[in-house]
Amino acid sequence: MKGAEAYVNDQWHSSGLADLPKRPEPHSVTLTFIVPRDAQTTGLITHIRDVAQQKLHEAYGDRQVTHKPVVGSVVGDGSGDGIELVFDIAAAS
Repeated sequence: MKGAEAYVNDQWHSSGLADLPKRPEPHSVTLTFIVPRDAQTTGLITHIRDVAQQKLHEAYGDRQVTHKPVVGSVVGDGSGDGIELVFDIAAAS
């Protein structure tokens, strides 16, 4: 089974991590990961969220990064294999 770090690293560009907005005001970032339905577990999705949140902390420095509840199998391609992770980025100080 593929681990959370592998999903984040493999999908760095397609998830949106490679092209993050750098606005100083507060904003939200939505990252989309493709995880096959049969591999989706609460633990894996939560771990992907935690790894992605750590990457966002690294990208945004001292700004607070909080996550919203995970929404699974909602990518508009109809496959049911996608998860969308939404994070709120606090304003720059």
